[in-house]
Amino acid sequence: MRDEEITVEECLNLENPLFIDLRSPSEYQEATIPGAINLPFFNDQERVEIGTIYRQQSPCQARARGLELIAPRLPELTGTIGSYARERQVVIFCWRGGERSQAMAGVLHLMRIPFYRLHGGYKAYRRYVLDQLACFPRGEVVVMHGLTGCGKTQIINRLLERGYATVDLEGLARHRGSVFGSTGMGCQPGQKMFDSLLWCELKRLDPWPYLLVECESRRIGNIHLPEHLSQEMEQGRHILVYDNLENRVQRLVQEYVSNGEENIEQLIQGVRALEKYLGKSRVNKCVYLIEKRIFSEVVEYLLVNYYDKLYEYPSSPDKRYELCVNSEDIDEAAFVVADYLEAQYGTKG
Repeated sequence: MRDEEITVEECLNLENPLFIDLRSPSEYQEATIPGAINLPFFNDQERVEIGTIYRQQSPCQARARGLELIAPRLPELTGTIGSYARERQVVIFCWRGGERSQAMAGVLHLMRIPFYRLHGGYKAYRRYVLDQLACFPRGEVVVMHGLTGCGKTQIINRLLERGYATVDLEGLARHRGSVFGSTGMGCQPGQKMFDSLLWCELKRLDPWPYLLVECESRRIGNIHLPEHLSQEMEQGRHILVYDNLENRVQRLVQEYVSNGEENIEQLIQGVRALEKYLGKSRVNKCVYLIEKRIFSEVVEYLLVNYYDKLYEYPSSPDKRYELCVNSEDIDEAAFVVADYLEAQYGTKG
């Protein structure tokens, strides 16, 4: 019979854990332990109601109302957890390891269902993640630089597929880091969820002597990179990816508008956000071209007159970088980067 409390580090070392988040759907949506499923003890409205009773009346009355609300759902909730516990090591948690997880633990104990309860709840997990991000990654960071549209993210993803130690930071953040960064990417995760996803990746790659990432500023959309990672990126090895303007334009058109009509309004909003840099008349011209689906002309103008000037990366080999890679052929470029990593660190993946 298992019903003991377990620390964050202990639960992360379980052989086959299943995290069950007992918090409300909105709490779960904001951030949770990656891979956790949501079996809410109370829904959002019930949680607000109980909190109001707790503050305005008394804790005792709040508990009584909570029991009234949860009692009809306990058989189904307990049965669901019991079915999971037959295959996995169940770890239940709430916000601080308080009354929701304690109450659920009492019922599971009564029904002889094996489980663990996370000591300190999600708050303890969040604190643990932040502590870990203050010292990870521990290997050397290799940073890939290059002008917009040269295919850095595509190279990263090719190397991911082949098992190299790399993280797609923009993919985790669901943002490409520019005014067009969210186009076609969906909603960004919150900072807490991003941190958890990043920590999972860094933990997975910890045995490696290096970590390859694309160059990013400290901020990606609404997400901020951990300070330690940013510092290691500045101090690490630096490689350059370059390609001609025509290929970059074609690559960006395919990346930003291949998903169809739903991206048009986002593209227009992105262009309008550049009005103070480009001028109103030029922005209106770009908007007109987007509406007419003449994307290549808009992209080329923005690259030449804004993005290339902003980032100032070389468009050809440069001695300031340890490796310079032509990305006209993305697969070939990925092989070149892979060869460099193996030569430097003596491992493939």
